[in-house]
Amino acid sequence: MKNTLLFILTFCVISITLISTSYGQSQEGDYMHIDYINIDKSDIGDFTAQIETLIKRVQQARVEAEALNEWYIYRVAYPGSQDPNHNFISVSICSNICSFDDVTESINDQFSTDDFAQLIRNYRNIMIPSHSELWRINNNVTRSDSMEPAKYFSMDYMKVSPGMEYAYQMMEDEIARPLHEQRMANDTMEAWQLFRLVIPGGSQYGYNYATGNHFNNLRDFEFGFTDELINQTHPDTNISEFFENIERTRDPVRIEVWELLDYVK
Repeated sequence: MKNTLLFILTFCVISITLISTSYGQSQEGDYMHIDYINIDKSDIGDFTAQIETLIKRVQQARVEAEALNEWYIYRVAYPGSQDPNHNFISVSICSNICSFDDVTESINDQFSTDDFAQLIRNYRNIMIPSHSELWRINNNVTRSDSMEPAKYFSMDYMKVSPGMEYAYQMMEDEIARPLHEQRMANDTMEAWQLFRLVIPGGSQYGYNYATGNHFNNLRDFEFGFTDELINQTHPDTNISEFFENIERTRDPVRIEVWELLDYVK
């Protein structure tokens, strides 16, 4: 009897482990800080040159000090409006919200006093966001064989009405996520995330949720939730009702596509 019980428990542990590692490491519950940066056209060449020599150097130090888990910098390939106020995006991910308080606090002991002062002065002169946002990662799934981050990232901003937050979260968890997992199995998607805006907020801000979609090829953006994919993932589903249920939970606000330039993880 004891051996049988031990076998069952061992089988359950192995099964749970296999399920949890069938996709890449989860960021669920982590915080994501976004800086929206606007660089004048005449200064873009200088800015991109300093990504490797200055900006990444600071972020690498923060990751090594375990103040950050990951950092990414993107060029806005396709803005979400015809009059955008940003053309570069800096994304920092961390498990502890306090890590975003001061970029210098955790890394000053990694440089000499003079080098550190000059480094941070130059960093702050160039990394001036037009605005910043803090998000919570509510859901996340990544292909298990994705060793490098995807080339493209689309940020799909959503407005969820008060009282609909739970219905929207359930829709993303139970309906959308399996579809994205199937897209990963079909080699047309690298990762997917669901974000909830922490700050700023309020009814006038325009959106309070977003999804992040990671791709290596632009062609994979064009075909998302096709009838074939829906029937494959959710058999016996009425396609019209399927989309009506999705639209009932949120209002799409805008979609931006960012192209990865560099990262630290």
